[in-house]
Formats: sequence, C-alpha cells, structure tokens
Amino acid sequence: MAKLRSILILFFLLCQLDLFSQNYPESRDHFAATFDSFRNKLILFGGNGDEEAYLSDVWEFDGESWKMLSENVMTPRSSHSIVFIPHLNMSLLIGGISKEGEYLTRMGLWDGRKWQKIDGGPSPRYSPAVAYDESRETLVVFSGAGRGSDDMWEFSSNQWKEIKLGSKRPAARTRSQMVYDYVRKKVVLYGGYADGKSIGDMWEWDGREWNELKVETPGARNNHLMVSDKFRKKVMLFGGKNRQDGILYGDTWEWDGNTWIRVTDKGPVARDMTAGAFDHNMGKVVLFGGRDINRKKLNDFWSWDGKNWSRISEYGK
Repeated sequence: MAKLRSILILFFLLCQLDLFSQNYPESRDHFAATFDSFRNKLILFGGNGDEEAYLSDVWEFDGESWKMLSENVMTPRSSHSIVFIPHLNMSLLIGGISKEGEYLTRMGLWDGRKWQKIDGGPSPRYSPAVAYDESRETLVVFSGAGRGSDDMWEFSSNQWKEIKLGSKRPAARTRSQMVYDYVRKKVVLYGGYADGKSIGDMWEWDGREWNELKVETPGARNNHLMVSDKFRKKVMLFGGKNRQDGILYGDTWEWDGNTWIRVTDKGPVARDMTAGAFDHNMGKVVLFGGRDINRKKLNDFWSWDGKNWSRISEYGK
C-alpha cells in the first residue's frame, strides 16, 4: 500500500512538472523582451530554441506566472528587437533574420492580444540598436546588419523618418545595446560588433546630434544586456562576449549618468544573447535565458535589485 502511494505521489509530481513546463518559455537565445507598462506584463518574443529551431511565440509574465499568447503569426526569427511604445500602448517588433537567412522587413505591433502590421521604416536588418526616448516620445533605431543598414531612423507621431547622419557619429555596428538614460534624459548606445571585433565605445543621442562619452567603460563586448532601471535611475549592464579574447562575461555594472561602477561578479552564469527589461511590478530588472560558455541555451529567470541577483523561478535551466 505504501509503495502504491509513493508511485501515485511521484506520478502526480511528474504530471505537475509537465504541466508547468508547458507554461514556461523554452530555452532560447537571440530573442527579445520588453515591458508593457500599460498592461503591466513582461513580453518575450521569438529567438533560437533548442536544436536551432526558429521561434515565433509570444509570452507574457504578470509577476507570478508565464502564459503563451500567440504562436506562428509573425515570421519565426532571431536577432530582432521589441520595444514598448507608451503613446501607442503597444510593443513594436522590428528586424530579425529567418531560418532561411532572410533579413526580415515585416514589422508588427503587439497589443496584448494580436499583431498589427506596420508599414514603412528601416530596410531589412537584424541586430539593430533600438530604444524609446521618453523625453521626446520617439523610438530610435540605429544601424544593424543588412544592406543599407548603416543608417538611423526615428518613429514618432505614427510616422517613420530617416535621420541624416553627420561625420560625428557612432560607427555602424550590430549586437549593440541602446537604452534611455533617466539621468541624462537622452538615449545612450554602448558596445557592439563592428569590423570583425567587439567594441566598447559609448555615445549619447539628444535628438539632434551624437556625442561620444569619453568615460571608462566595462570594456569591449557584444550581445550583452543593458536595461534602464526607471525607479533607481540607473542603467544596468550584464554579461556579453569579447570576440577578440573569447571571454564570456558574467559581471554586472551600473551607469549613474556619469560613471560606470562594477557592482558584482556573482549572479547568473556568464552568458551572452540574453534579454530582459525593467519589470514595473517587481520594481527590478529581470533577465531571461541566453547562451552559456558551452553554447548551451538557457531559460533561467532572474531579477536584479541594484545589489543582488535572485532566481525568480527554479524551473529554468
């Protein structure tokens, strides 16, 4: 009788684990995430899954659990960006590359239930730097990889506009990160991959011109995570890879508007190709998945409070 009870308990636990696994994003890299502050949900889209599968799933996290809301509507892709646009109360998906190696043109707006098509804008590209400038209520898109992608675009008042770049500007690049700096009230660009190597320069865009910030930085890296902490007015940087040295980072830095400070080397395992956002529900930066030094795709889920990293769920690996 006791043996039968143990078998039944084990069966129940396995069923629960299988049920949970169906309601939790699979391991992935080269994906994108943003926070929908209108619906108070973290949004995760696409990327490369296990066995190099190209994904097109949309997941939402409400602060307690994950839920998949859509799949196979947009073209499966990797190396794209998704950014929430407050004045539209929707998230914009831009760029990416398909399984067939096609640079994707189709963009979409996600309203929490369905995708809407959006026309115009940048040429097909993958790994662009994208950020929303809250002061100017404008989406900024810089560079990426693809024919004609050495350019810059802005989206405001529901219209796309190409920005003419002068001689004082960042070099064209991919795998970079760009976020809004709440202290400087400008968009800042950091790092990336250009001319066959990782770079570590930092620039700011004020809506009129680029200016390079001559500061000591965390060093050359690409495919890192960079997120603005809206409550603490800090920019958090985690991980990434230095292609020249083959170093995969697991360090955490913060930018206060003037200086980069290395906060800790403890927390998530070293990785690149991860994604995250500032979660307003938790008041913390969150990080999901990526790829470790053994090229293993991950789906662990973490939060950063400015001092320490904490696992949000023990399910991910």
